[in-house]
Amino acid sequence: MAIEVHAGVTLAPGFMSVTGSTTAPAKYVAAARRLLLPGIVAAMAVLCACSNVETPDLKADVEREQIIPPGWQPLPLRVGLAPFRMALELDDKRYNVEDTQRWVLVPDEDRLNGPEGLHRQMLDTLRQYRMFEAIVPIEGATPETPRSDMQAAALKQGLDLIIVPTLKRHDVGYIDSNGAYGWNMFIWWMVSPIFSWWIADEDFDAHLHVDLRLYPTNRDEELAGKRLQPPETIIRSLDDWDEGFNLFSIFSTPGHFDESNWQKIGGLLLPIAENEAKKAALRFVTTDLRQAAETERFKTGIRRRLALVIGVDGTGQPPTPLTRFATRDAQEFAAQIVEAQNDAVPEGAMRSVIGPRATRRSVEQAARDLAVLARGNDDVILYFSGIGSMDAKGDLALMLAQPTSGGVEKIALNDLLDLLLANNPRTLTLVLDCSFSAPGDKRCATTADSVTAVRASGATGCRLDAVIERARARGTSVVLLAASSAKTGENEAMPALEIDDLSHGLFSSFVLQGLAGEADANRDRLVTATELSDYTGAKVAHIAQLEGQTQTGWFRIDDNRKGHALPALRK
Repeated sequence: MAIEVHAGVTLAPGFMSVTGSTTAPAKYVAAARRLLLPGIVAAMAVLCACSNVETPDLKADVEREQIIPPGWQPLPLRVGLAPFRMALELDDKRYNVEDTQRWVLVPDEDRLNGPEGLHRQMLDTLRQYRMFEAIVPIEGATPETPRSDMQAAALKQGLDLIIVPTLKRHDVGYIDSNGAYGWNMFIWWMVSPIFSWWIADEDFDAHLHVDLRLYPTNRDEELAGKRLQPPETIIRSLDDWDEGFNLFSIFSTPGHFDESNWQKIGGLLLPIAENEAKKAALRFVTTDLRQAAETERFKTGIRRRLALVIGVDGTGQPPTPLTRFATRDAQEFAAQIVEAQNDAVPEGAMRSVIGPRATRRSVEQAARDLAVLARGNDDVILYFSGIGSMDAKGDLALMLAQPTSGGVEKIALNDLLDLLLANNPRTLTLVLDCSFSAPGDKRCATTADSVTAVRASGATGCRLDAVIERARARGTSVVLLAASSAKTGENEAMPALEIDDLSHGLFSSFVLQGLAGEADANRDRLVTATELSDYTGAKVAHIAQLEGQTQTGWFRIDDNRKGHALPALRK
């Protein structure tokens, strides 16, 4: 028996064709069939593989699409990325949504915020392409943490704003056949005796949308937002093998498959969607956010008000006079600026060092803590109520808590400001209820010999002027409100009175009243530096005159800060 085998034949199991002839023994034909047919089938499988599912390559996409502008510099912002939250717009169950052949694939917490989750991917992407001066996770935050608590935690980390990402869509859907179904049938009918699984004949889409909201760390205000989604819906053609093996897959539609098959489709398409979300995040930062960050509204929105409040009463043990109300002044000032209804200081941006706690070490540490937060866009308040001092060179100092072992602790005002203003904040508001050059006054520890030495050195004018110039040299504008000038000329000494009937220092009493709304001369619900200085100066001078004393206060406000609003209650 002989079988004819012809050149140019495509062999597949069960198919033979005759186009010309040679004769071979049957055993050789059988051997050829065993050797050739598996290879031919494998080759056909490769040639027919048409799936459009690719492995996403973020780096290649960023370069090809030129997402990062030439010469890009990180935005000068320190950012905290909150954990991913989930608020899906489609039903948050894994099932066919209303029989539409669209399946919501709900990620678990590990997929959102785990070591390889969306949060880590977004964080790494923004770091890799240097979008910000710094971007870090918010310490201790979970998806359930209230936003106000996350803002407070981020403020302690020295951050300017937080980004809160919320997953809005995470689903895959069947669209329709793309027309290649006919090729499947052709191969089955005309070429192959087996079903074809390799033709990408059905189209699917994927949606992964993330809502970004940006908030400052010091107030309840949304600064910017963006929905991250690709410019066009992600659509890919899948073959039956991609969708999951099924003996009769070419006769099936996805609606007949079970949930596990849709999860497999999601596993193929959602990484592409994640890649698109990362690119959308980079586009948002390099376009929308970059433009917004340059506006005054945005700068005002992230601007922090920080305060260091110091209050120390003198014990009466020489050389420290006895005072009664300095600690109370500081306590009420700290409470009032935190509770202010306009331009309040957040609790996380407040350091109050009052009474026995006001040691030099504590004051210096508080100043260092605030300096980390107080940068070029921020406003700092330094309030001191207590006893002032001055050495023979005219350098001013603040008296601190007296050690139990005896002796005196104080800190030079310039040294304190050097610590507090280390990062050159925008504004320094300096409120001093003490006296530096009135020996014998309750709020002054300067000796007559020190004042005489300063006069003999030829120094004239107010010793606070040098403090102002030191701050201005940093680029920091100054608002100075002092109970007393630091002048050392004849008959220029000015006390800082304490008034029993007010239970306060005279100066602090009217500063507190003014910030409570009494100084709001134009009734616009704001208390500006000029309004407060006018109100406090007039009131202090009037009451001091009734006491038979001369105290007018001493005020210096840079021209660009005359309208500077201070923390105030509404009236």
